[in-house]
Amino acid sequence: MPSTSIARPVPGTDRIYGPASAALAVALVVIAYRLALGFLDRTELSTDEAQYWFWGQSLEFGAYSKPPLIGWITRASTDLFGQSVAAVRLPAVLLHAATAAVIFACARRLAPQPAAWLAALLYLVSPAVALGSALMTTDTPLLLAAAVVLLAQLRAGEANAAGLRSPGAAVVLGLALGLGLLAKHAMLFWLLGATIASLVSPAFRPSRADLLLAGGILLAVVTPHLVWLAQHGFITFRHIEAITQGPGLSLLRPLRFLAEQFVVAGPICFAAMALAILRDRTDPALAALALTPVLIIMAQGVKGPVLANWAVLYLVPGTILAGQVLVMHRWLALLSLLLGLSVSAALPLAKAMGTDLKMPGGEPLLSRYLGHSDVAHWALDAASAQGADVLIAKDRDLLADLSWFSNGSGLAIRAVPPGGTPAHHWEMMAAFQPGDGARPLLLLRSGAPLRCKDAEVIAQMTAPPGFAGGDTLLLYRLPYPGCLGATASEGETE
Repeated sequence: MPSTSIARPVPGTDRIYGPASAALAVALVVIAYRLALGFLDRTELSTDEAQYWFWGQSLEFGAYSKPPLIGWITRASTDLFGQSVAAVRLPAVLLHAATAAVIFACARRLAPQPAAWLAALLYLVSPAVALGSALMTTDTPLLLAAAVVLLAQLRAGEANAAGLRSPGAAVVLGLALGLGLLAKHAMLFWLLGATIASLVSPAFRPSRADLLLAGGILLAVVTPHLVWLAQHGFITFRHIEAITQGPGLSLLRPLRFLAEQFVVAGPICFAAMALAILRDRTDPALAALALTPVLIIMAQGVKGPVLANWAVLYLVPGTILAGQVLVMHRWLALLSLLLGLSVSAALPLAKAMGTDLKMPGGEPLLSRYLGHSDVAHWALDAASAQGADVLIAKDRDLLADLSWFSNGSGLAIRAVPPGGTPAHHWEMMAAFQPGDGARPLLLLRSGAPLRCKDAEVIAQMTAPPGFAGGDTLLLYRLPYPGCLGATASEGETE
């Protein structure tokens, strides 16, 4: 593909899209709406969100299934704003807003101003970002890190083209790459794409000195995490290996994943990205950055399971590519933005006012985010009534809820000691030790009765509609720690 610049004037676009202030106003309204509705949110933390909060309580350089940055962010937000659902999710809105701003800055170096504004808006209202702004996920800081890396790489490339160094851009490049890896190991996809981009386009090629400086900063940032991984048997990589194993080869999985991207990015936006990559005028560097994560995940889909968000990094270069196509097609651009705005309006509203909405089968529409407090408070109250100072559970969802709702109560939450390799973070970092001397010895369990002689059920509950709707929950008093072995062999994958 030719490495010609794509920053070319588009006739009539200023007249079509109006002043930049209109685009800025739309962006600010979307951000303000998400912030305001976040404080009216009536849903509860999902298991994953409560887990991320729990990671932040110890400020380690790693966690069982993912790097530690999301735990640090959640810890900072709850320390500043108090322990609440809104405080956990607040950073998501702000980080995505910052990502949109950085995408604008990147696009402005590659395209006219109208296309740059359109790229930022396409990102901000994409379905993936609308959902990501309503929850706290590892993709959120990952996307911001990728956008900052792109901006720093462009700045360093400009300096190199002029025969200069840009140590400031190199430092930012190294820091953003390192923080991206601390957000999610999928940042390695971006690193590969950025390397290809620098090979095919001079505009993306930093000087050798700047690359060495960026590499040194990157190594300094990620070394503590690598040490943590080594100390814990590279458990995170083993977890990734376990969840990506499939029953056999399949061409349907990658095709399904590709179809799902029309929902992730929005149907018109994703089609525009594809068109931009296919047409001859596309900058090959942006195409490389967008295609690399998509092709890697499609290849993974051939051999094992994939999720729709695993290649979400492509949104950063992809919305810039889409903006350059759609800026020349007024009605398609407006329709794409209106579709995105509809999703952006509906999701926060559903979480604030739609917790009573039901699926056709009667299950709550937002069941994943409901019912957690009912189960946790019932178990914690029952444990307190027994005078317990330790409550043990095996299931990750129960441990996440118990940890979140028991914070500050003085009641320690512990996992059933694993029979082999830990199945989640609590088994690795917070397993019950028989020498802890808990009296009484209480175990919270969901599902089938515990096979242990003399284990006494002291409380029982049928979970209300929500994440565990209809499940039977049993609280046991155990005669001795050996009873925990009856449940230790039941596997669970995070």
